Amino acid sequence: MERNEHFFYGVSVGDTDNRLFQTRNKVRKSTALNPGDMDADDVDYEMQFEKNSYELEICGMNQSGLERFVEKYGQTYRRLHFFHCQYISDFSPLENLKNLEMVGINWNIRAQKLWDMSKNPVLWSFLCTDSKKLVYDLDGFQNAKTLRNIKICGPMIDGSYPMRTLECFSDIPALEILELYNIKPDDRSTSFLEKLPTLRQFNFDAGMFTTEEIAEIVARYPQLQGKHLCAYADGIFGIRVSGYRKPTLNLPKDQKRLEKYNMEFQALVEKYKAEI
Repeated sequence: MERNEHFFYGVSVGDTDNRLFQTRNKVRKSTALNPGDMDADDVDYEMQFEKNSYELEICGMNQSGLERFVEKYGQTYRRLHFFHCQYISDFSPLENLKNLEMVGINWNIRAQKLWDMSKNPVLWSFLCTDSKKLVYDLDGFQNAKTLRNIKICGPMIDGSYPMRTLECFSDIPALEILELYNIKPDDRSTSFLEKLPTLRQFNFDAGMFTTEEIAEIVARYPQLQGKHLCAYADGIFGIRVSGYRKPTLNLPKDQKRLEKYNMEFQALVEKYKAEI
């Protein structure tokens, strides 16, 4: 069968050496907009063509495809991004990739847990978006001793994904940057921050915490930076006041209201500082 070099799920591309995706015509269980059936045989076929051996975007791979890729081709890879690989249910084969530095997972519907990241001794970056089951319980991070950068995102369009607890980020000794967007923790306790000595940046949605909770973070961890670790920040439609159910304001019309919110926030920070 002929190899299609021209279309990557509807997007015209001229260079496919950085991408691994199904190009053969065959009866598919999935669709172009909902790929997921690139199996072990498909991986063998696609990998006979020249591929970048350092980083790869993988689209539409299923469980057998992942296992074959890791076993036969994965040892040289340092950066892997799994895009629309909905039907991978177990990412533990990644434990065998000792050179892995960065992993991205976008849109997965089956995997419910991470792998043992202690077996990836140079892994420093992890990104996960649109993967509801995986996001809920991220206990595997306790083994991620080398991670420096974590970004977790819920649905890109609307709503948020539940997360059992923020304690899943405790005890990652090298963590420097943590970003959480469209996430709703069942337990919003921020005590986990005490266990992250190297953390310097904590970014989250304006409404993920109450204003009081944000002010307490600022008081307790003055070394932390973050877009909403303050009274307000620029938003898409105006100035977004930091805190759950706080408004978006427009300047100069709402200047006095903004000043009021700022004064209240600074007073809360001073209050919590006095209690520490």
